[in-house]
Amino acid sequence: MSKLVFAVVSDIHYGPNIDTKLGDQAPQLLKNFIDYVQASKPDFCVEMGDRLSNADAETERRLLKELARAMKTLPVPTYHLLGNHDMEDMPQEEAEALLGASLSSRSVEFNGYHLVFWNTHPRLDPIKGFDLKTEDLDWLRKTLAASDLPTILFTHLPLDNGSFGGNFYFDGKEPVHAAYPEEQGRAIRDVIERSGNVILCLNGHAHWNAYHGIDGTHYVTIPSLIEGFATWPEANGGYARVALDGETIDIEIFGKTPMAYRLKAKRPGHHWVHVNKDYAPKAPKVG
Repeated sequence: MSKLVFAVVSDIHYGPNIDTKLGDQAPQLLKNFIDYVQASKPDFCVEMGDRLSNADAETERRLLKELARAMKTLPVPTYHLLGNHDMEDMPQEEAEALLGASLSSRSVEFNGYHLVFWNTHPRLDPIKGFDLKTEDLDWLRKTLAASDLPTILFTHLPLDNGSFGGNFYFDGKEPVHAAYPEEQGRAIRDVIERSGNVILCLNGHAHWNAYHGIDGTHYVTIPSLIEGFATWPEANGGYARVALDGETIDIEIFGKTPMAYRLKAKRPGHHWVHVNKDYAPKAPKVG
């Protein structure tokens, strides 16, 4: 299998400073990321959503035009996801026109891998939190079933329903503001596990480094480019390089909270032993 290398940036929040989101540092930090891509020339880039910090409509249009001009200097194909802040004020069609890129769910095959960009239109209800649409889950199920290749799934929201203890935005708050509700998370992971081919899930949204392994699939959160809660008064400047060679997944997080993961790629069709899953062996009885 050919080697695959790509770069990821998330939660740019281009715009005004809000809480610990240091948006005024976004132009320089985005330039740093673009300089890195221009020098290292990965196979492609992924921008994982929450491009802007919300303002009035005129300001958001101006900021997105500036960001789009910068992103178009990237020398490799670039895929974009929808974050919850991208859904608040600007229609998807207008954002697509300004970015010059699709914001719909799509999948592509690249160097022997299946890349799935799952744009679930994550609108945040201040009371109910996030709510996954049935048609989005159906799309994921059909898309994963359509390929036998090892699959990388890109989303804005985390899919592992992991802990947010210590997170500036989500610790002590309703967990449905941080991710899909647990019941929906289980349904998503059931689709992922039944496919047998998803080796890596990458997300943004949480603004920090996080990892969770479930059924051999690796769930990794890419930190925000401009977040400052762990690096105050400076922004983290985080972005990532991901390299796969068929056997190993190497992830390097750059910025002021660096992290490195060296992970074993899941074998197609392999599962952990589950007690109550019909796609894996039952746990042996003891005694």
